[in-house]
Amino acid sequence: MTDTRLDPFEHGLTGDAANSNSLPARFYTDPAVVALEREEIFFRSWIFVGHVSEVAEPGDYFTTSVFEQNIIVIRAEDGSIGAFYNVCRHRGHDLLCDSGHVNRIVCPYHAWIFDLDGTLVKVRNSDNVSGFSAAEHGLSTVGVEVTAGLVFVNLDLDAAPLAEQAAGLEAEIAAFVPEPEALVLAHTDSHIMKCNWKIPVENWSECYHCAIVHPPLAAEFIDFTTFRIELNPLYQRQRMKLRDEKTQAAAAANAHIDSDEQASWTVLPNLGIQIVHGGYIMTSQWRPVDADHCEFVENWYLPNAEPTEHQRELFRFRAENTQPEDVAVCEGVQRGLHSRGFGHGRLMVDAERTELSEHGSHHIQHWVATKLAGR
Repeated sequence: MTDTRLDPFEHGLTGDAANSNSLPARFYTDPAVVALEREEIFFRSWIFVGHVSEVAEPGDYFTTSVFEQNIIVIRAEDGSIGAFYNVCRHRGHDLLCDSGHVNRIVCPYHAWIFDLDGTLVKVRNSDNVSGFSAAEHGLSTVGVEVTAGLVFVNLDLDAAPLAEQAAGLEAEIAAFVPEPEALVLAHTDSHIMKCNWKIPVENWSECYHCAIVHPPLAAEFIDFTTFRIELNPLYQRQRMKLRDEKTQAAAAANAHIDSDEQASWTVLPNLGIQIVHGGYIMTSQWRPVDADHCEFVENWYLPNAEPTEHQRELFRFRAENTQPEDVAVCEGVQRGLHSRGFGHGRLMVDAERTELSEHGSHHIQHWVATKLAGR
């Protein structure tokens, strides 16, 4: 008989990274786990969806989704950013697609009209319907917050604010990019990875693999022996030193950056943020598709929508080197997790939390396990 229990702590995963086994393989291969993550993690967490520049003016909008839940993010007349389920409150037709600009939101089915703040303002024949109240049929809201110019949504309207859960994150990013909201989306890359979403998030959060998997990055850009991770409840900060020639180039491009530090963050559940020297932000996100697949989306937010040749060279380096290197090992792990020869592993954690320590991966696994166990 198939074991239907979902106890992530039954095989030695503990809160002590130095003495913890890894999350059991089943939590990367079982569709039942994905269904539980959908409800307990993705429908209750702050999920990154875009940048404020994508809704720069009142009426600007874009659509996104958290699993099958389609969402509109839109700028209202008062300048605030709102988020709503992308569904008409009349008969359930979806309202908007892709991105664009509207003066009001009009349902394509029966032409119910909603203001930019979600208020229902016009319904044909409603005067003849007994007891109908337009105030009770506005668009259903979704939580929305902006941190460092990045837009996050949360389907759980009772969730603690992101600014509270990730206190300190915005100030840390602003130390490298003082006006992140002034950047614009200039480049996007995406593809399907044949692995569970947690594997690349954990991979982003450790450097035990870096010198082995990323020799061009180690040789040309980053001194991985300086890699350190600082843990916070909802996010991690990864700190490392740039190699001298890259620091000099960055200083020439940005007078306000006088540090040789390469900074990046992991924001749970599934977002990586990196400050690329030159004053721009790169986001990496791994969106669950099913137990064995996720969608990888990488966005670059630059001072100008038209990249420079130097910036294009960075895009090419990521696409031709770092991305395929990470994809290969993440997909290799997914294949191995289906083996009957593997149940769980032992994380490598040293007392100094050096570049050879996997305490960042443990932090992610323990956070996921706690959410799934309802602790």
